[in-house]
Amino acid sequence: MSLEDKLAIQEMIAQYSYTYDSKDAEGCANPFTEDAVMEFFGPGATQPNLRFESRVSIRDEYVLRQSQRRPAGRAVRHYQTGTVFDELTADTAQTRTIMLVTLRDATEEAPHLRWSGVCHDQWRKTSEGWRIVRRTYHGDGPSYRSTARSIPSEV
Repeated sequence: MSLEDKLAIQEMIAQYSYTYDSKDAEGCANPFTEDAVMEFFGPGATQPNLRFESRVSIRDEYVLRQSQRRPAGRAVRHYQTGTVFDELTADTAQTRTIMLVTLRDATEEAPHLRWSGVCHDQWRKTSEGWRIVRRTYHGDGPSYRSTARSIPSEV
């Protein structure tokens, strides 16, 4: 396992958080391959509650839509930590990362937990560098509010 490859993947994970939180839809979609898939699973679910297919869909239908829905003055923070490399070859990788999402509205004194869970990522080394081929969110509990047709709020 190359330390250089591990660092490059961890940089992409961090880029996702910083760009999503700052409403940079293009930057947030950058860590994904053109044919990427993103799925959301509620606690104990065997089928995704929500699925996006392609970098463009992730950017436009998920990140951009969420950014537009976010009320003015709301701070969102994605904390991704504890990344474990389950597999790392010269061209592919699989990781698991713990994620906490907090929200803080302008009128609130402190942020509050909005979502917690684990992201399972499949990676491919491309000409652009390491990119996510598939990201699946597995929510921990009731803070994950999603129905079959709605986008989870601020995940």
